[in-house]
Amino acid sequence: MWIGNTITSFEPSTEKDREVVIQSLDHYSEDDDTVTDTGRTLSSVADHHDSPTFMNVNEDEESISFIEKMMKDPENGQVSRYQNTYFMDGGNRFISLPTLGNTSTKAASHISRVFEDWLQNKLYHQSNDGLERLPILEDSVELLAEDIVNKLKSRNSVRGLTGLSRIFIKIRTGHVYTYHQLEDGQPLITADMEDFFQQFPLFVEIIIHTMPKEDQLSDDVQLLLAVENITVNPSDPYHIKEDLQLVA
Repeated sequence: MWIGNTITSFEPSTEKDREVVIQSLDHYSEDDDTVTDTGRTLSSVADHHDSPTFMNVNEDEESISFIEKMMKDPENGQVSRYQNTYFMDGGNRFISLPTLGNTSTKAASHISRVFEDWLQNKLYHQSNDGLERLPILEDSVELLAEDIVNKLKSRNSVRGLTGLSRIFIKIRTGHVYTYHQLEDGQPLITADMEDFFQQFPLFVEIIIHTMPKEDQLSDDVQLLLAVENITVNPSDPYHIKEDLQLVA
């Protein structure tokens, strides 16, 4: 999934153009639809179509794929990786368990603290809004992603991102029985962990990839955020790509 910021229109002006559009629509399927945060729908009707709309869609998808692949590349020595998992009780309590082997940087630790502050506020306000629903898990994936990006764009947040060129954040959420699975599909939960997971049956996992600047020519930091709800959009994360302007 992705968000596009630019939408242009294509209006066939000749009979020949109309025939091209009709032929292209023959390849249309519901799987091609992508809904933006404004409720508009973009469709990649034909990969070979040369109208500006389809070119922008393809370029955005390729850019997201390129950034994600580069930041997740284990051979890329420029990228640092930090992972943390929060187990939640379904109310406003959670426990943080950092992953061993993290190559944490000052910026990654800062991003982790910003996210934890967002999570704490989210759980607190949601547990007091009078609505009966599971926090995070039953929220819109799109709205969660936009909320997190807005938190990262706040003045206090961007001040801690100095020296970075790119950030890729992957967030997964779900029930603990879907947290990690063995090759046979069984959840990676042992008998001595049952009591803990009965108290904290939900999880949010954050993986932060950061890349430092090679020069100081640009004041922006490129952010790519992916949010995956194991129940709603498994293996199909919702993406937002945005340039964050640093505050002097």
